[in-house]
Amino acid sequence: MGVVVSSAQAVTAAQAVTAAQAVTAAQAVTAAQAALTLLIHQQESAWNSGDGAGFAAAFTDDADFINIRGDLFHGREMIGARHTFILRGPFRGSHVTITVRQFKEIAPDVVLVETDHTLTNYVSLPPGVNPTSPGVLKTRMSYLATKRGGEWRFIAAQNTAVAPAPSVASQ
Repeated sequence: MGVVVSSAQAVTAAQAVTAAQAVTAAQAVTAAQAALTLLIHQQESAWNSGDGAGFAAAFTDDADFINIRGDLFHGREMIGARHTFILRGPFRGSHVTITVRQFKEIAPDVVLVETDHTLTNYVSLPPGVNPTSPGVLKTRMSYLATKRGGEWRFIAAQNTAVAPAPSVASQ
């Protein structure tokens, strides 16, 4: 004998399933945000320790990284080598503070992470890059994160320098 379900019971059951799916999705986003925030903090710590390989550890083996000059570095190894170079040179002894501006879930297991970086105590800046204000370089970094094999990593990142405010005379 079959079970008879009224349309009101069917709607209530469908709403319960939809609500459960929404809670599960929210929990997944929260878990993703927590994991990605941890990656960002690990990068910040690695930078402040002068550890280029540690900074690059957050990237996938096949990641692409575009720096503030527009140079492209492919792969975790190349990203690490470049960061090791700059952290031993112009950015030796510098300090970065990274603030997450927002997370945007693009698809399941794909998240855009937008951050603000504030860099101080640097030795010099790359040619063509000007401080945002005296002694401070601010940048905006966009990361594309993906979850592979149960781990979140950055598959792409682009860093854009924030230009200094125009002088009053040039406005």
